[in-house]
Amino acid sequence: MTSLDIATRFMIGVFGLAGVLAIMASVFNKDWFFNSVNARAVTGRMSRRTARVFYFIAGVAIIVMAVYMAYES
Repeated sequence: MTSLDIATRFMIGVFGLAGVLAIMASVFNKDWFFNSVNARAVTGRMSRRTARVFYFIAGVAIIVMAVYMAYES
């Protein structure tokens, strides 16, 4: 296993975890997630419900990228 393989697997794990986190935070409407500085960039411009849908879709897209990376490596 080369260092490139290790880095790819690490990125797959990071993407997978980020996707799951975004989905879980949007489904369970977690205040700690939506009140964070980075999430306010989205929640400040739209309603909380719309932001939850946005983060759910973003989470699914991130997981799809992780699966794609897993199959391509």
